[in-house]
Amino acid sequence: MEIAIAVLFIASIVLIALSYFQRDSIKDVEQEVETLQLSAMQEIYKLKKKMTVLEEELLDTNFVAGKTNVSHIDQHTVKQIISKYNNGMSVEAISRAEHVSVEDVRAIIKDNERVLV
Repeated sequence: MEIAIAVLFIASIVLIALSYFQRDSIKDVEQEVETLQLSAMQEIYKLKKKMTVLEEELLDTNFVAGKTNVSHIDQHTVKQIISKYNNGMSVEAISRAEHVSVEDVRAIIKDNERVLV
């Protein structure tokens, strides 16, 4: 009986020692999930950056300067006027800053209402 207990005790020690040396598959799976999560977050960040760039380009192309009364104003000035208007600057202040008539500023803002919303 004592021999059986001693054999079982030695076997249990050997099994415990073997369990410490085996690879833990749960840790491997957790590490893989963590890696996938990080790569997904990086991809989402890249996509968001691309979306903002595309939105900016789309907004830049949506500015209208082709109406008959404002056709003499270049596209850069139109962008500046819209930007200043979005930042809360008054029409008169924009007119003075961009050296454009108040009527032209109002026409540009009116023509670009759908971009401003």
